[in-house]
Amino acid sequence: MKRLFTTFLFLFIITQNYSQGNNSEARQFIENAEITQINKDWNVKAEFKSGLDEIVSFFPIEVIDLKSNRKIKSLQVDMTLKYQGNNNFKSSWIDLNEVDEFILFIEQYVIPNLKDKTEKNQSTTYIFNSKEIMFRFKIEKTSRRISIYLKDNGVTDYEHYFWTETQVGKIPELLKMLKEIK
Repeated sequence: MKRLFTTFLFLFIITQNYSQGNNSEARQFIENAEITQINKDWNVKAEFKSGLDEIVSFFPIEVIDLKSNRKIKSLQVDMTLKYQGNNNFKSSWIDLNEVDEFILFIEQYVIPNLKDKTEKNQSTTYIFNSKEIMFRFKIEKTSRRISIYLKDNGVTDYEHYFWTETQVGKIPELLKMLKEIK
């Protein structure tokens, strides 16, 4: 019995450690603090809206553990979707070290290809993965689409995601905002 208990305890610890590594530092910080204050800067944000009135907002935050007074800065991503007649709201975070990679991705792979086209029956997709989001930019013939997926413990939620073709032109605004928070 003791051996069985030890095995289960060992599996539990491994599972906890594995799942902690799949979340952003910001999420871990928020979940581990007993009392938290989150300051959001709504003056610096990038927002995408779909034709279904779905919204994804990117904005900087500062999280403070009020007991220890430790602080962490991050980029919060809020997504409001209409799913089966209901509004669903979800937040994820991109750590500042991941923001550098996001900027690089947009500068090198998205912006230069905003006007690109593909041949018939061909497409090109560029994908940025952070711990808590996946950002996809797809070109097919003359259309372009961005899709944003949020993740749960490192697992991409393919059922609840945001996409738009009409807001692709706002990607330079997202890049500007990302550079402002760095």
